Amino acid sequence: MRVSSHSPHIAIIGGGFSGAALAWHLARRRGGPKRITVFEPRPFLGAGLAYGAQDPQHRVNVPATRMSIDTSQPDDFINWIHQTDALADDPAAIRPDGSVFPARAVFGRYVADRLAALLQAGTITHLRRRVTGVHRTPDGGWIVTDATGVSLHADIVVIATSHPAPEAPAVLRDLELHPGQHPVLVTNPWQAGALNAIRDTDRVLVVGTGLSMADAVVSLSARGHAGRITAISRRGQRSRAHAADVVDPVGNFISPPVRTASLLLRRIRHELARHAGQPWQAVFDRIRTQAPDIWAALPVPERRRLVRHLRPLWDTHRFRIAPQADAVLRAREQAGTLDIRAGRLIGVQVRHGHFVVSLRHGNAPTWRADFDAIITTTGPAHGTIMQAQPYLGELAAAGLVERDATGLGLHVDALGRACVGGRHEDSLFVAGPLARGRFGELMGLPEVTHYAEKLAVIISALTAGGTGAFHHHQERATT
Repeated sequence: MRVSSHSPHIAIIGGGFSGAALAWHLARRRGGPKRITVFEPRPFLGAGLAYGAQDPQHRVNVPATRMSIDTSQPDDFINWIHQTDALADDPAAIRPDGSVFPARAVFGRYVADRLAALLQAGTITHLRRRVTGVHRTPDGGWIVTDATGVSLHADIVVIATSHPAPEAPAVLRDLELHPGQHPVLVTNPWQAGALNAIRDTDRVLVVGTGLSMADAVVSLSARGHAGRITAISRRGQRSRAHAADVVDPVGNFISPPVRTASLLLRRIRHELARHAGQPWQAVFDRIRTQAPDIWAALPVPERRRLVRHLRPLWDTHRFRIAPQADAVLRAREQAGTLDIRAGRLIGVQVRHGHFVVSLRHGNAPTWRADFDAIITTTGPAHGTIMQAQPYLGELAAAGLVERDATGLGLHVDALGRACVGGRHEDSLFVAGPLARGRFGELMGLPEVTHYAEKLAVIISALTAGGTGAFHHHQERATT
């Protein structure tokens, strides 16, 4: 491995929150690297897909008091909101109990503001380019090539690419549709203007019932849509809301360690029953804090089983929606204009300007319904990560990266280094949710921030003193 003795260069591929947070922590560490380049096509670092959302109805999913780029300063975001009067035009962001759920774009602006001085000083360089290739050099460094054909040398590369976009169900991929005409198929509801063609009275089918479904329903409702919306998923469970009051985590899932997915499910049910007098959120908040230890105790086959069978239960309870969004969903459910059902698409035809859809749940009889629009809000297409990012495909072909055994992202070791089999790359790291297959919980902002801080320690040690200092810091960095 080659690390420059003079001014080592770190290249971070992806400038959403994961990449931006890592760059910020690296740049601020005493003795840390002072040449950091972030490849991110978007105009600003830190926003990414999540916090670049321009719809003001799309709010953060946790109170602002629990969001920060720095875990040692947990009030940083809420203090920034007060200092900048960021909510002057959004009184609905403040709940009657005083909790604050701003639009996601507000958090994106906060991260960009925190990075501004480092960008101006030149410690961090933002290249608005898409990476197309990453290659090893004979001296152990890296060559990063962007879409313009320009190449840059780096001592260390960090993959901070987000999850691949959702993939539309197979039955929707070959439909012959005409842009601007009905029926309307929306496979990327986050794209600007994606919902514009949906009329206020249209019958809408949403494929998926998680956070993105809530976003779509809230956006449609804000536009005046009052037609019937049907949302389907395998189990028909929608994302839950936060507890009415602040709760303290309760329960224990690591002593003794849980070794199977079925035992974990029994432990969850036991703790829910034992704490029946408290909101269920208290139990799931404990699971979240203990998730890395729970995950680490499970053998790989049990991790796969958990992902296959328990992930829907976890996602709908763990990833909660803002109270404002929950209020919209509840109002529409009560009005009979939102129906959330268990089912899957088995057939779609286009007839006379609308979709004729066939759906089925388990072994139940097929049912059919007509819709004017379909919106897909399924989760990330984890299996397409290598195809979605060609440079990852090249790295995989060169034997430098591979998917993790659970299929959630890339294979990394305990220090976040890219692995293939039992071999790791000393100077190739993975930041953000693509490393969750190793750590189990890397989707929430606090966990992503903590992991960025950990990587900053490891990479700073590597650049400060080469491999000797790196190995000296290994034990401390993993705690």
